[in-house]
Amino acid sequence: MILSQAVGNLIAFGVYAILLVVLAGQAFTWNENRTRFYLAGRNLGLRASLSTFCATWMSAASLVGYTLWFYRDGYVAFTGSVNGWMLGLLALPFAVIRLRKSRALSLPEWLASEYGDIRLRTLGASALLLAYVFYIVTQFQAFGGIVSHMLDIPSWVASLLVYLFVLYTTFGGLASVASSDEMNLALILIGVTVPAAYMLGRLGNPIELHRSFAALGPDLMRPFGTERPTFIFPMMLAWGLGVAANPQYAIRIMSASSRRTAYSMLVLAPLIVGWIYVCLTLTGMGGRVLLPSLAGPGDDAAFSTLITAILPPLPAMLLLVGVLAAAVSTANSQLLLAACSWCYDLPFHDRTLHRGDFGSEERFLVRNRFAIAAIASLCLCISQLPLPGILRLGRYSWTVVALCFFLPMYLPERYRTRRLFPAVVAALALHHLLLWLFPLPAEMTMLPSLLLELTFVLAGPERTET
Repeated sequence: MILSQAVGNLIAFGVYAILLVVLAGQAFTWNENRTRFYLAGRNLGLRASLSTFCATWMSAASLVGYTLWFYRDGYVAFTGSVNGWMLGLLALPFAVIRLRKSRALSLPEWLASEYGDIRLRTLGASALLLAYVFYIVTQFQAFGGIVSHMLDIPSWVASLLVYLFVLYTTFGGLASVASSDEMNLALILIGVTVPAAYMLGRLGNPIELHRSFAALGPDLMRPFGTERPTFIFPMMLAWGLGVAANPQYAIRIMSASSRRTAYSMLVLAPLIVGWIYVCLTLTGMGGRVLLPSLAGPGDDAAFSTLITAILPPLPAMLLLVGVLAAAVSTANSQLLLAACSWCYDLPFHDRTLHRGDFGSEERFLVRNRFAIAAIASLCLCISQLPLPGILRLGRYSWTVVALCFFLPMYLPERYRTRRLFPAVVAALALHHLLLWLFPLPAEMTMLPSLLLELTFVLAGPERTET
């Protein structure tokens, strides 16, 4: 049985690798321009837009982190994360018109154009680069742990594999990413649905499963866990604001073929994402019933141990492949945006950058691909260091993104002044100071930082002409 499972995992991994190479390669071309590279020519149809949006949303941190969190702490995981994510998703339609009326190729460029302050472009690009480097690291960590378990290889070798996958799919720009994401989303959906169906088949209908889960202890049923709402609410708010202002979602809005396509994408996305979280909840719930105690050196190792202990070989393999797909689909999107920040938005690379003089398109895109390789290599190296758990790193990344982009994206017109730059700088400085001084979760330090940012903006004069 062990041999057959190992062979099955190897075959599944090989098939995934081949399909990824083929699908991403179909959309790859060396002769393209910046608009196609960053935004797929602003021509993504509904299927492609919806697939890449949802696949990018479901990171390895989402699948692994949420399932383990629900397994360990119960419904507080749903309250603190899923509710926040869905709240943020509901806010995104309000940004569609603002984002699409601009011809900017990146969210930092949009900020500078919208507020008439070039400093916001540099600040936004720097914050995005910092946040996404750490979030890409979480994908490498999760992927490394999962593949290491699947194929019985060292974790650094497994991380090197996701490094190569991510590089390949990102080199072709957003069109290549979107093409591979259609397959990745399908694998994620299959990977979470089959284990959830198995849990229901083995433990009874959802009501019976819920009763079995509740019998394990009252703390598992508390929506705020053993903590006070003052702890969970900031977490929910941080995730929600991070989703509402995340550049990886804003870019999907900007790359859609039409405004109608963008709105349709945002209407349908909650159905797909919601289904995935329902399935993960059932799997985490059933896992706790079948295996009441679990120990592991890290989230990725614990997840692999849990899945292989409670699921037959086929559902376990499908879920692990789904995690691989989630890691690749999120990492390549964030890597593309990080490279865009480095090559396109940060001014120190080229004195003429903000005048649009990049030389030839070919030379500019070659520079982008070098940046992609450099950033991915950095993330690979960092992923091998003893870092906090993937959920903690993800929280930090999300709070940085929220502080930098939320207010700028949703401020009413009359408050769109040049005071925004010092406001964001002050908020980010306070956030990192509090994180350094106090052993608090990033969500707790984000709230006073966001309040400071809002005070800066509201205390200043109303909109000035630029």
